[in-house]
Amino acid sequence: KSIELQLVRVERCPYMEGEAREATEVQNIQIADGDVVPNLPIMIHMILPRLFTCGTMNTKNFKLDFEVNLHIVFVDNHMVTENFPLKLYRSRRQKVTGIMSGMW
Repeated sequence: KSIELQLVRVERCPYMEGEAREATEVQNIQIADGDVVPNLPIMIHMILPRLFTCGTMNTKNFKLDFEVNLHIVFVDNHMVTENFPLKLYRSRRQKVTGIMSGMW
């Protein structure tokens, strides 16, 4: 019936009795609909929303992670889900040099 990718932001705060965990959906993309041809490669391109994602954080009092959930929904509405943890890193900006840099 359909194949979907779901980006989830997971916040964790440890405390004496365990850990508080809050998961929030950031983005959901339907990448296939209807009868999908078996063994057909499906190209997946997911642009992470800049305002709702950041680098993975792990401190003593707070943890911030991201996960991608792959949902496959069959015709009888039976759903199979697979979870993939992500480690996101923010790259450092490169200094612009060269001919054009003097014009700005």
